[in-house]
Amino acid sequence: MTEQPTQTRVRRQRRIERRKKEILRAAAHVFAEKGYANTTTKEIAAAADIAEGTLYLYFGGKREILLTIVHQTQTTIEAMFREAGELRGRQDVVDLVEKGYELLLSDLPFTRTLLLESWIDEVILQSFLLENLQRISQQVKGYVIQHMEEGGFRAMDPGMVTRMILAMFIAPILPILRGIEPLPTPQQRRAMAEMVVDILLDGVRIREA
Repeated sequence: MTEQPTQTRVRRQRRIERRKKEILRAAAHVFAEKGYANTTTKEIAAAADIAEGTLYLYFGGKREILLTIVHQTQTTIEAMFREAGELRGRQDVVDLVEKGYELLLSDLPFTRTLLLESWIDEVILQSFLLENLQRISQQVKGYVIQHMEEGGFRAMDPGMVTRMILAMFIAPILPILRGIEPLPTPQQRRAMAEMVVDILLDGVRIREA
């Protein structure tokens, strides 16, 4: 029995997608090690164990590879926020922090590449970093304002509170992103999220009974 044309196309598309993922992963590792500007398509091809000419069958060059990495990460972030929904209670915040850590730490070469290139590339800065920061800030700020209005939080500048929250979120994982500390286990990641939210919402001072 011969394979149907539709099945052949599906199998071929799966092979293409697998090869693209291999190239993207290899590129992220090289970008993270050498920096985007110092990386060549020849080095990416070598890391992916393919010929340089083969790489161009899947991508137009290293710029397209980098932008594809940005797009994929953007899609993942959007899915995370759809899943998180609106922040209501303490547990919602813990869950969102944990998911954020999982996203940033699950594939360090991708994260390191995006953070590095966002610092020096205006397009990536605007399309990836600032856009996502604005979205995160709005969600956190809404949570802060809601709890101020309900009397759960002290009356303060919600914008400044939001900045401090985001700073506290990123601070614990900076040594990990830099490679100074090892990747946390899922259990450690959850504990880290719980502690960050505890400090954010309750502070560190022992309160009088």
